Amino acid sequence: CQRVESPVASHQLTMIRAFLLALFLALPLGAAEVSFRNHVQPILAKAGCSGGACHGAAAGQGGFKLSLRGENPAADFVTLTHEQVGRRVNAVHPESSLLLLKPTMSVPHEGGKRFGEDSPEYDLLRRWIAAGMPSISRDEPALQSLKVTPLEQFVVEPDDSVQLQAIAKFADGTTRDVIRLACFETSQPSVNISVNGLVQRERFGEVTVTVRYLDQQVPVRLAFLPARPGFVANVSPAANYIEDRKSTRLNSSHRT
Repeated sequence: CQRVESPVASHQLTMIRAFLLALFLALPLGAAEVSFRNHVQPILAKAGCSGGACHGAAAGQGGFKLSLRGENPAADFVTLTHEQVGRRVNAVHPESSLLLLKPTMSVPHEGGKRFGEDSPEYDLLRRWIAAGMPSISRDEPALQSLKVTPLEQFVVEPDDSVQLQAIAKFADGTTRDVIRLACFETSQPSVNISVNGLVQRERFGEVTVTVRYLDQQVPVRLAFLPARPGFVANVSPAANYIEDRKSTRLNSSHRT
């Protein structure tokens, strides 16, 4: 006679097969190294997904809501992994996940293209999905501080750019280069900033670039100045600390 499996048993078998396949896919990729809090959340923030103009808005976008700037990782994890199961994230076929299809514009996306299939962002998200979407571990060391360099710099033409560096220090003492995962916000649109933190001058002037990673943010003050050969600042003696500080900045800004 023919054996008939119950719907429950069939569902359990499907889930077991999916788990084993996801585990198999994850092993050669080192996907266990991908952290939801330290990798996935920053990628979503940098891509603008959790911004106030997108899914971080009070009502979200298109039925998909994330916490503003990823401030609530636990809630965002549930949203991504439990809502619309099999569509936003699919461990059996990671490349079919909306979390990858939407930002690469493989399917229509109102937010436009956020990164490509050959990008580190895509690779990290795919590896996390293939690993079975591991949640936030209590043993995972928390971010302790963020060191950004330089904190202040004068840039005189013909120089027109500054490369920022961002090193995160965690509670267990480990450090990590996070410039690719950091968000950049400028006080005015006088510069362009690449995904790797290269600040390129668009016009002369001063600008503050805020570098943000998770809950840490550091302001960087930059001044892009035109070359003035032979210029000598005529500065009166400083009467106080503030004037002395301004005099030092003025003189240093015109050094060639």
